[in-house]
Amino acid sequence: MPESYDTAMRRLRSMEKKLSKNDNLKREYCEQINNLLKNGYAEPAPNQSTSERLWYLPHFAVTHPQKKKVRLVFDAAARTNGKCLNDALLTGPDLIRSLLGVLVRFRQGRVAVSADIKEMFLRVKIRKEDRDSLRFLWRNNMNENPQEYRMTSLIFGAASSSCTAITSKIATPQNLNLSTRRRAKRYD
Repeated sequence: MPESYDTAMRRLRSMEKKLSKNDNLKREYCEQINNLLKNGYAEPAPNQSTSERLWYLPHFAVTHPQKKKVRLVFDAAARTNGKCLNDALLTGPDLIRSLLGVLVRFRQGRVAVSADIKEMFLRVKIRKEDRDSLRFLWRNNMNENPQEYRMTSLIFGAASSSCTAITSKIATPQNLNLSTRRRAKRYD
């Protein structure tokens, strides 16, 4: 993989310029970064990387129009010298269930239950040896040098994240003891 630090730095400066024009967005963006660190979804990166797969991810904000909530997205499609992180990732099969199938199954029983896994992608941990591929730059003050961090969890924006998260959700009950699996099967 080519050196991607300069691309990430350029995009950080661009994001900072955007944040300087909108105090609300800046406050929420800083909160998102701080939450990643506080909850252990990201960590300070070691000074020296021993990995051959070192990659710096640009990041940006996406705001949901109805919820008005800012979501931090890491741009695994950002290209440096014609390459991007998504090029090196396997996407896996499409495991997202079709809406029609969900609606049909919803009508099969007398009672239907729906749930949402809060921060689903962030709850799936990345192996330590792969974390240097998910480095990012951040600074709270534009006058300081940026700090290097790395994600410890799946990111929004990677081609493999959806398949990995759904596979983890499916595999988790299979790794539990048998009595727990029997209870879970009743609700599948």
